[in-house]
Amino acid sequence: MVSMKVIKEGAEAKLFLTDFEGRKAVLKKRVNKRYRNKVLDNSLIKKRTRQEYSLLNKANNYGVRVPLTYSLDVKNGSLLMEFIDGLRLKDYLNKGKNKLSACKKVGKSIARLHKSNIIQGDLTTSNFIINNKNGPVILDFGLGQISPKIEDKATDLLNLKKTFLATHSSIKEGWRTITKEYCKNYKLGQNVLIKLEEIEKRARYK
Repeated sequence: MVSMKVIKEGAEAKLFLTDFEGRKAVLKKRVNKRYRNKVLDNSLIKKRTRQEYSLLNKANNYGVRVPLTYSLDVKNGSLLMEFIDGLRLKDYLNKGKNKLSACKKVGKSIARLHKSNIIQGDLTTSNFIINNKNGPVILDFGLGQISPKIEDKATDLLNLKKTFLATHSSIKEGWRTITKEYCKNYKLGQNVLIKLEEIEKRARYK
């Protein structure tokens, strides 16, 4: 029998450390919400599980480093995927070396993601893993979607900006390095940043 150990419990899902064909793997199991209608809840779980699986595969096909998917169980709302070893960007920026180099790679990864019209949906410094093999790995597409809209991409980037500046404001040039690399690798990047500023202004004057 394959052993499973809970490694994270979130509002939307539980993550279990397990193995797949002799390799470490992560099983993501979506949790039921008691306050929701049962039929609606099951429908949402199936939809989001299927969508996350699709987004991960699409991102991988476009060369974005994300966990590889091993299997999908829509009925039970679970997804088996690659275990990624390394430090969360949040921790790496506190402990690691070459912080600006990591920021450059993060900006490039997001550019590639948005160029593919993939919105991660919850871009934070906790949803990137930094390792020495293939650069940053983007995690958790549970709230993701496909969208060509500049505003959706700006909102995605704004989520990261908020967490980055709240937690790592001491890293001079950090956020600027991310956005510079983002624009360098995505021809619509400047449009996204302009829209991001518009969203921030709207929020201030509400």
